[in-house]
Amino acid sequence: MSTIDRYDYAFDPDGEDWAARLLRRVPSAAGSVLELGPGPGAMTRVLLARGYRVTVVENDPEALKVLQTLDVEVISANLDGADWLNALAGRRFDVVLACDVLEHLRTPEDVLQRLSDCVAPMGRLVISVPNIAYAGVVAAMRHGIFDYSDKGQLDRTHVRFFTKRSLEKVLLECGWSPRMWESNRLPVECSELAWCWNALSGDLRQALLAGWQDFDVYQWMVVVTPSADTPAWELADARSTADKLRDDLQALSVVHQRERASLLEHQKAFSEAKEIIGKLQFEIKELNAEADILRAEKKALDADFASRLAEPQPAVGTWTRRWRRFSGRS
Repeated sequence: MSTIDRYDYAFDPDGEDWAARLLRRVPSAAGSVLELGPGPGAMTRVLLARGYRVTVVENDPEALKVLQTLDVEVISANLDGADWLNALAGRRFDVVLACDVLEHLRTPEDVLQRLSDCVAPMGRLVISVPNIAYAGVVAAMRHGIFDYSDKGQLDRTHVRFFTKRSLEKVLLECGWSPRMWESNRLPVECSELAWCWNALSGDLRQALLAGWQDFDVYQWMVVVTPSADTPAWELADARSTADKLRDDLQALSVVHQRERASLLEHQKAFSEAKEIIGKLQFEIKELNAEADILRAEKKALDADFASRLAEPQPAVGTWTRRWRRFSGRS
């Protein structure tokens, strides 16, 4: 597998791939970007499509051939040397990307110390590195294995290894202040080291996982700014927080007003319904009173009818004479 094949990949710029998440740390307002070690330019193409002015530093001959076909400024240099920094002397960029780069350098500290001269005021450096404390690597070491391969955690071109803590220590020593961390989590079972993990006993896996929240962090990403800019960044963060709180308050106010209007409508409807129910209850009461009167009258009629039935009835001849007398017949 060639170098360019290892680092040539496609991804959805708007998706959740790691490269897409890294590029989301490039502010839309940024104009200029310095990308270190871009390989054949998978991320570079997205930056160009989004309208950034891009300068790249690369030394792989195959990658350089591809990059030179793009609308970017190409500096052919080894990042472990000083030629590229000399070529950039006096220039500053809104964003510097060092994504999966530091682990390939013999002296990343020297690069980090000098990179602060390349970052514009209120600019940022975005870094990503593999996490050597990944559970798959730990499992492999538990089996006594630390074999390099063409790609992955133990890429044979990796000469430096980092954990979150060790990277933070280097950054602070080199004059950078971490502003935000993000992790790329990959289930161990889906990694190139899955077999090492699965070969451990269940009890040993459980023991390793106990209290280990970051066991599945395959890569760390951190956004850093020069320590000298810390007061300005803290002020900007405070303003950003205040703006967000104002926006949240405005949104809550809109929701409150809408819900209050809805509540008033419900209260009005409830009041009207209560009035209607009251009228209906009064009508029901009147109807019940009328029904009581009718029941009493019916009861009296029933009693009268029963008493009449109990009286002695006249003979048939008497009824006949009464009828003839009534009808005028004799």
